[in-house]
Amino acid sequence: MKRRKAEFRAVIVLTLLAAALVWALDRTEPLKNERFSEFPLVIGDWQGRDIPMSEYVYRGTETTYLLLRDYASPRYDHAVNLSIVWFEDTNIAFHAPEGCLGGVSNEVKDRGVVRVRLAEEHDLKKFIADINGTDYLVLYYFDADGHITTSQSAIRMRVLLKRLLLSRASASLIRVMAPVGESEEKTMASLVDFLGDLYPLVPEYMYTESAAQTR
Repeated sequence: MKRRKAEFRAVIVLTLLAAALVWALDRTEPLKNERFSEFPLVIGDWQGRDIPMSEYVYRGTETTYLLLRDYASPRYDHAVNLSIVWFEDTNIAFHAPEGCLGGVSNEVKDRGVVRVRLAEEHDLKKFIADINGTDYLVLYYFDADGHITTSQSAIRMRVLLKRLLLSRASASLIRVMAPVGESEEKTMASLVDFLGDLYPLVPEYMYTESAAQTR
């Protein structure tokens, strides 16, 4: 009987603590990231160009922190299209690129995983998107303050765990793509090359510590 009472009290305490945490999270002010809009247009020998987006796109992604650019290098005959979506811990609502690039007239095919060296080797999601009759090679991953994964559930859990520890958190979806020209191998080489130049810049503009300094 005493053991049951102790267990019952423990359940009540944990329930109250959980309720208090939910109450606190609901009242947390959104984390602003003024550095996001300062992300460089020039990365090595890559020259960027902003692609205008409609209000419909922002509503669909459920965040104002959305970057869409084409980056061109004299070493390649095609541009690399970059999309970065940044969410802070009060609003984690990622949409997988397969869903965004697929549609009534578009087709997603050849899904898989490719091993790419950034600071170290990581698995990135890979697929081909047939967009209006043109095949595009697409790579993407999620980055939560240096933790890289291809799993939406894993990135959400990581952000939640940080909030449970009363730390602010954020995460980014980083997606690159380019048209498949002569060969998929050449297109892949350009995407991996671009990601290698991009990756060292991400912490300064996307990580929680940098965002928190702009409040």
